[in-house]
Amino acid sequence: MSDEIVLVTGAAHGIGLACAQRFAAEGYAVALVDRDDSALSAALATLPEGTKAEIFPGDVADAAQVERIVAEAETALGPITALVTSAGIIRAKPSFEVSPEEFREHLDINVTGSFLYAQAVGKRMAQRGGGSIVMIGSVYGASGAPLRAAYCASKGAVHNLVAALSVEWGELGIRVNAVAPTGTRTAMVQGLIDQGIYNLDGVRGRTPLRRLAEPEEIADGCFFLASKHAGMISGHVLPVDGGLLSNGYPTVLS
Repeated sequence: MSDEIVLVTGAAHGIGLACAQRFAAEGYAVALVDRDDSALSAALATLPEGTKAEIFPGDVADAAQVERIVAEAETALGPITALVTSAGIIRAKPSFEVSPEEFREHLDINVTGSFLYAQAVGKRMAQRGGGSIVMIGSVYGASGAPLRAAYCASKGAVHNLVAALSVEWGELGIRVNAVAPTGTRTAMVQGLIDQGIYNLDGVRGRTPLRRLAEPEEIADGCFFLASKHAGMISGHVLPVDGGLLSNGYPTVLS
């Protein structure tokens, strides 16, 4: 698989880092993108020895930066065959107190950032006959939760973006899918737990498997959707949620 090249946004931490590691373990060359410059260097050091990889600091919501990074990544590593858009934020806050700027920030990073990278990489994939794009959605893209209006809105938009692009780009050989994680044991979720605004017992109680997901489990789903094993799968949102979305038990999800 030495000709396979993946670009991963949000690759310095959490799910994005786990995706970079997973693809690298399968022999992919990896372009790691994140706005956290110092953490990118640390992330690079965690990849398997011998991995062909480059780091690219940048803002996913800046169209000029996105185009530059994609061009530089292909110059350094070769034609991108897979894209994982994992960059994302969540700010838990009562909806009455969310400012317009805070709401837009969720849309800018979670939605616009995913679209800009899909657009920039997709254009190149189309010229070469296809490729695979995987976005990170959320169980909150298909359900509501308190204190997360902006986040829920942004992830619902990601799910619909996947549907639209898969329909439009399918004839170009480009598959577009998403993984929808449940609560995942990342630093971001741990921060919410530490602040007392993540109902860990509630999430576990509603999840049939009775636990949070691990970042590596989300990365497994992303790798599957990007791989040849999912060659006839497009426009799909794959829940990696321990059965949470299937469970009608009325425990409050927060």
